[in-house]
Amino acid sequence: MKTQEIKYPLVKLPAEAQISLYLIREELKSRRLFQSLHQVGLDDCWFQPHLDSLILESMGMEEYNDEMFARYDAILEKRSRKIEASNDSVMKQAMKVYGELCSLKAR
Repeated sequence: MKTQEIKYPLVKLPAEAQISLYLIREELKSRRLFQSLHQVGLDDCWFQPHLDSLILESMGMEEYNDEMFARYDAILEKRSRKIEASNDSVMKQAMKVYGELCSLKAR
């Protein structure tokens, strides 16, 4: 009988963090897809979702200015370029984004 590898989270995250992480993961994947489409010449696609305001609001940053949004956008752009086609890679980058946004919120 083969044993299956079962992954359990090391920590239990609050529901609010899980929602934010889910939204961040989806935004990272979306950005990565549209970056790839841009590389092959498909620009300005109307179908690209933008979960930015939803992510910021889910993390308690309802009021944000242009400077904060620019930092947020730079964080997601940087992290989306680092993901690979694996759930672990996406989750690792999503956790990093979450941590960076938490420190941005604390400022």
